[in-house]
Amino acid sequence: MTPKETPVIFQNVQSSLLREWFSETLAAYPELKGRNIYLRKLSMKRSTMRAQPVFNCSFFRRATRHYRVDFSDHLEVTRHVCVQELPKEVVIGWFAHELGHIIDYLNRPVLGMISFGLGYALWSRYMREAERRADTIAVNHGFGQEILATKEYLMKHTTLPPHYKSRLKKYYLSADEIEGLILAWEESREMPAVVEL
Repeated sequence: MTPKETPVIFQNVQSSLLREWFSETLAAYPELKGRNIYLRKLSMKRSTMRAQPVFNCSFFRRATRHYRVDFSDHLEVTRHVCVQELPKEVVIGWFAHELGHIIDYLNRPVLGMISFGLGYALWSRYMREAERRADTIAVNHGFGQEILATKEYLMKHTTLPPHYKSRLKKYYLSADEIEGLILAWEESREMPAVVEL
């Protein structure tokens, strides 16, 4: 493994498709090269997927901090549909969103991470801003269509509980907002860096 590669540690992830899709998504985040990133399946009570730093001795130095994306097969969304049975673009959109959170964490010092965790847990406005920021980061890394596909799939999947859909509407970007970000991202990619007069 070269120093620029991103070490991925899979924990309880038997699905080769999920491993492949996560690695593919992670490759589009050059800021995470050389960092230890975990993908872990476990039982969670309040989330279907979440991203957070790993609390170990590396936590105290931004340059060496490890990060983990956890997902559950035992919650509201995945009781209705197994994660590995979702369309590829939906799963990649979900992974891209979670990796967007990790990009958001990169430059936060220890106290910044603690205050982020408290703000996220205690204030719905703070949580809303964090979720929208993660979506925006994912779109800016080229995952706009996948973020949109994830949003549309979850909102149109008729077996999902109404309170889950209400949470999506409250905290995350709307489909229209995502489409606006995609257009802005596509336009910025088409604009030349230098214009000669």
